[in-house]
Amino acid sequence: MKTFDSQGRLVGEITTTFTQDGKVITTNTIYNTNNGQPIAQNISIRDAQGKVTTQNIIGGRLLP
Repeated sequence: MKTFDSQGRLVGEITTTFTQDGKVITTNTIYNTNNGQPIAQNISIRDAQGKVTTQNIIGGRLLP
C-alpha cells in the first residue's frame, strides 16, 4: 500500500510478503517528498513459531 501527500508525491509504502516456510515479512518505507529518495525503512519478520525480529535502516532502503 502506498501513501501520497495532497500534491500526489509518494510519502510511504507498506509491503507484506508471505514465504513458503511460514514467515511474514513486512516493510514500511518512508520517502523524502522533495526527491523521492527513501529516508528510512523498518523491516519486521515473524517466523512460523511467532518470533519477531525487526531491523531499522536510516538513510536508505534494504528491501523492495
